[in-house]
Amino acid sequence: MSRKPVLTEYSVSIPKLKDRIKIALIADIHERNIDDVFDLIKGQSPDIIAVAGDTFERYRDDDNSGNTEKTGLVRLLFINLIYYTNVIIRFLFDRHNNPDTENSYRFLQKASALAPVYMSLGNHEEMLTDEDTAFLKKNGIHLLDNSDETVTVKDQTVHIGGLSPFRDDNWLKDFSEKSGLKILLCHHPEYYDDVIRDTGIDLVLSGHNHGGQIRLFGRGLVSSSTGLFPKYDRGIYENRLVVTAGSSNPVSVPRINNPREAVIVTLNTIE
Repeated sequence: MSRKPVLTEYSVSIPKLKDRIKIALIADIHERNIDDVFDLIKGQSPDIIAVAGDTFERYRDDDNSGNTEKTGLVRLLFINLIYYTNVIIRFLFDRHNNPDTENSYRFLQKASALAPVYMSLGNHEEMLTDEDTAFLKKNGIHLLDNSDETVTVKDQTVHIGGLSPFRDDNWLKDFSEKSGLKILLCHHPEYYDDVIRDTGIDLVLSGHNHGGQIRLFGRGLVSSSTGLFPKYDRGIYENRLVVTAGSSNPVSVPRINNPREAVIVTLNTIE
């Protein structure tokens, strides 16, 4: 069981592409130190850095759960299982892995010096602070909260959007109908089945499930959202949905057969 992160590379063919585009995908920082993950993407010279949610730990004052979804009995069972297992391991082995906002700030600052950074929100980011928004603006981080921007990458027009956990399906519909290349940051990969698959979006970048935390026979074991054996834990699906296993381990339960990762997605033209 290695604590070192790995670099995972995927290639996606896009018919409307004029030139190759390289995207670094990071998700689930959770305010932990991921300097080693940054070192992996630094050597890849990405054209774009996509940060797909749960960069910060930000909950509303009246809700510390971070839950933006309906909680069913099975999901509640696994949330409590993960929580109490984490508490027990911390108590027995004194494994401290506490969040610190400076870790996320440091990563974003270094990333913005490397390539343009586009960031969407996750279920742990119910409300950013004034300090957060000021930092993002100062460092040129493009925050996409049910919104999109049109940019030029290698003389190509690219629409980049971010679908938040408090999702706006009307915005998503409008975004999906734009002409040209469309890339969507969406923290929750389960939204792919719900509202994304039948749209004209070319590439979806997600995280959230942490690779299933423990991987058995090539499958992730558990997700706090969908319970046992999440459908989209890590990998590439339908040449279109890319899910990272995440760049940190915010709990004391070890990641087994499931290293932290940085993902490079290369968009290639179809000859």
